[in-house]
Amino acid sequence: MAPGPAVRPAARDAPHGPVAEHRDWWRVVEVIASIALGAALLIWGLPLVAGEDWSAIGSVFSELSPWQVVVLGLVWQFGLWIHTIALCAALPGLSSPRAWFLNQTGSAVSNILPLGGAAGTVLNYSTARVWGFSTSAFLRWAVATNIWDTLGKLIVPALAVLWLVAADATSPDALVSAAVAGVVTLGLLVALTWFMLHRDVGMKVIGRLLDTLVRSLHLRRLREEHFADDAVGFRRDLADLVAHAWGRLTVGKAAYAASQAFLLWLCVTWLGGDASPPVVFAAFAAERVLSLAVITPGATGVVEIGMTGTLVWFGVDPAIAAASVLLYRAFIIGLEIPFGGTALLWWLIRTRRSRRRAKASTAPAP
Repeated sequence: MAPGPAVRPAARDAPHGPVAEHRDWWRVVEVIASIALGAALLIWGLPLVAGEDWSAIGSVFSELSPWQVVVLGLVWQFGLWIHTIALCAALPGLSSPRAWFLNQTGSAVSNILPLGGAAGTVLNYSTARVWGFSTSAFLRWAVATNIWDTLGKLIVPALAVLWLVAADATSPDALVSAAVAGVVTLGLLVALTWFMLHRDVGMKVIGRLLDTLVRSLHLRRLREEHFADDAVGFRRDLADLVAHAWGRLTVGKAAYAASQAFLLWLCVTWLGGDASPPVVFAAFAAERVLSLAVITPGATGVVEIGMTGTLVWFGVDPAIAAASVLLYRAFIIGLEIPFGGTALLWWLIRTRRSRRRAKASTAPAP
């Protein structure tokens, strides 16, 4: 008699008892420790790097008028809408409002958890599935946008160093090192991406890793997927997507980065900082690289210290430098949490009401 299909042990899919309880407690400890580290870096580390106390830093904000705050908010939101060009290109059929929604809600989750990118991606996946997008379409979207995002973060330090050289400004050793490391990593990532898009063996390995990740994270909705088996077809679909969407991906990501750099320049200038555009862009480059260090939620603390140190190194007043960085991060990290949380709550309420209406309309008459 032929053997039947293999059945995965239930214990591997859904751990329970002391093991699961220990894992949950460990996650809570990780979150608390990460938040505490970020708070410590901000509260004690930022004034130490700036060389000013919090009263001096706080007094800088009096330079800001209400209309300037409104303009900063508009610039921030404009950048998010520009970003939808790339997001829509990577997921055909996705509208700009829905792309904005995915960006805001995913970022809200990512910014409150250490290594929160995975949680934000899971939330985006659940939302996309409700909208009718397939698992493979969402994965192509996630892979393509993250590749372009990482490529952009790696190339910005090199552009910053080149701009500083052209402006006859001396670059700090840390920025030069980041630029060199970024260029080397960028070259390796481009080569790896090309290999993944043009060779089946690489995607088969990624497929197996995804299967392992799904099992370890206990994602029930994805549990029936077998990415290792579908990896070759996925690679071909991804290569086709990139061939058609690379231009809009590049324009959208580049325009989004430019809008954020402009937002930082406005923060520094309107708070009274005397910094040229190349210097502000150097601080923005520091933010791009340090944002990859997600040991704290949103890399909070790590990014602020690095950006402030860069501006101070170039001669910006320490109190103004710290205040400018805090103002900038309040928009691109802080406000995303309430904005994204509110949008998610509204969507959940609306979705629940729609389901109730659909259920009531299909219910048999008494």
